[in-house]
Amino acid sequence: MSGVHGVPPDDASAARSGPAAATPAGPAAGEPALSVGIVVYRSDLGLLGRTLDALERALAALSGARAAGCEVFIVDNGPPDYSPRLASMLAARAPGPSRPIVLSGHGNLGYGRGNNLAIGRSRARHHLVLNPDAELEPAALERGLDHLDAHPATGLVAAASIGPDGRPLQLCKTYPTVLILALRMLPDTLVRGRLRDARARYDLPLPAERPADITGAMVSGSFMLCRRDVLQRVGGFDPRYFLYFEDFDLSLRIGQVARVDWVPAVRLLHHGGKAATKGWAHRRMFARGAVRFFSTHGWRFR
Repeated sequence: MSGVHGVPPDDASAARSGPAAATPAGPAAGEPALSVGIVVYRSDLGLLGRTLDALERALAALSGARAAGCEVFIVDNGPPDYSPRLASMLAARAPGPSRPIVLSGHGNLGYGRGNNLAIGRSRARHHLVLNPDAELEPAALERGLDHLDAHPATGLVAAASIGPDGRPLQLCKTYPTVLILALRMLPDTLVRGRLRDARARYDLPLPAERPADITGAMVSGSFMLCRRDVLQRVGGFDPRYFLYFEDFDLSLRIGQVARVDWVPAVRLLHHGGKAATKGWAHRRMFARGAVRFFSTHGWRFR
């Protein structure tokens, strides 16, 4: 894996060949700089409102032509009783830089297929996959787009995240093993000593102050800022995943055609939690996603 020790992207993988490494042309006439896809399923509407408030501030901070025509898609995977409450919340919001477009009526497609609906509707040069519980810093989008414009070999930008307690979250991961994932499913109180050290190897060590090429690592779906043509080239999210590991699968496939960069100047607050704290239904979905991931990319046990 290149760049995991903090090699700046300017100096790493600069000669990657193929379309992803070519200097991109400027935006086509009428082509927005950015689209955003947010998939919701019974998501907390108060928290979603905070996510949208932060997104609007970040969109308002975009400079020049980037600010024109940005598209925001909310993909409603929720049950019929959720959609009216979502619509009411959105209708009550003051107009912002971009009025969200709601895609609904399709039922619960899963996280990846839901995001593919937004990607398929996008007309923008870049597309952001964003969780409904992630609050961007105001400069996050501008800094992410600056990085993509300066590094034409890069197809995916990963952001630095903090939790509600203000502590950094380690959301970029190394390739997992079955042992590590089993340990991740256990409560923290049951994992001690050498087992805790083994579990910690899952977290990718990253430089705090400078970008790094992390191609071959796995990026959290809470924030994935991508070139849309790269997403199209790899076919978007694999629809066979329902929940869990679809983001890691996409990260690896993007890494086969373009570079994946960690950009710590792009920051957000993430309210998400571990699958192990969400009950047995989530643990089963986590396990199914893990089996599909290993079956696709190769099994490692310890």
